[in-house]
Amino acid sequence: MLLSIALRRRLATAALLAIFLAAALPATAQVLEPEGLRWRVAPDFGKGPKARHEISGAACAPTSPPWRSCLAVNDEKKYAQFFAIEGGTAEGGTIVPGAFVRLSAEGKNGDPDAEGVAYDSGYFYVTGSHGRSRNTDKPNASSYRVFRIKADPRTGRPPVVSDDEVVGIERSERLKRLIAVAEPVGRFEDRPLAKGGLNVEGIAVKNGRMFVGFRGPSIDRQAFIMSLDAAALFTGAGTRARMHALPLGKNVGIRDLAAVDDGLLVLSGPMREEKKPFAVWLWNEREGARLLGVIPRHHIPKSAKAETLLVLATEPRAYRVLVMFDGVENGGPMSLRLPR
Repeated sequence: MLLSIALRRRLATAALLAIFLAAALPATAQVLEPEGLRWRVAPDFGKGPKARHEISGAACAPTSPPWRSCLAVNDEKKYAQFFAIEGGTAEGGTIVPGAFVRLSAEGKNGDPDAEGVAYDSGYFYVTGSHGRSRNTDKPNASSYRVFRIKADPRTGRPPVVSDDEVVGIERSERLKRLIAVAEPVGRFEDRPLAKGGLNVEGIAVKNGRMFVGFRGPSIDRQAFIMSLDAAALFTGAGTRARMHALPLGKNVGIRDLAAVDDGLLVLSGPMREEKKPFAVWLWNEREGARLLGVIPRHHIPKSAKAETLLVLATEPRAYRVLVMFDGVENGGPMSLRLPR
């Protein structure tokens, strides 16, 4: 029986995917197929094509109705942008970008390299990469910061939002000092990511506790999360910082974190440019890390990197999440259902 060219290609793709997953993840890894829902972004994220292609993190305040106040960052500009989600049901949804909020008023070299966003108890938090500049390999002082933006717990909106001035935003440079003395990652703090150095890529805050996820380093097949008191970064109180090792695999780093009732959802991927799949894990301090599934590479554009994990809903048997990608216009939103 002759097979069509299209069918042969699908079978070949499936075979290659199976080989790839077998080499990179446990044999029990579940393949996470996109829900197939239609997601739109209208209007586009601002303020230009470069920023729209570099979405690197997002989080929503728990408003009622949901998704009325969310914040997205990119790793190329000095501002973040609020957005809302309309729909988000079984039919899909529309992401509606809105007001800009300026994080830094510094000049040309003042890029905060924002990589992650979280919300907890009336505050949005934004973290810089805390890593060396990727282009020049020099220290990037502007990235060694965590920002805190006060918001109304009912509406999720700050009292004042400004695109032109830094208004209503606190910043802390304390995390860099904590990282520098933390074992085992501290000794990688002054190396570039390309040489296995330190880079913060994800953040979550839950019940006042901040969790910082590192894309690098990867040590002995482990990636790392630092936990600390979120408010203490800004008050100077004791942070009670702790380091947690997650056995995610060789040269696998953390791309984003999202808080859920059971712990944290961890979006993982290659530390640099290694041929590693993007996957989602559930982690908590009690039970460690459990693989929920892997995102098939054939569903992701070649240049795209999964960098944003946003929880849409917690169901009895699944988490519904929205994944967005660096390297795709407007983040190329894709919704997935993760087995609990």
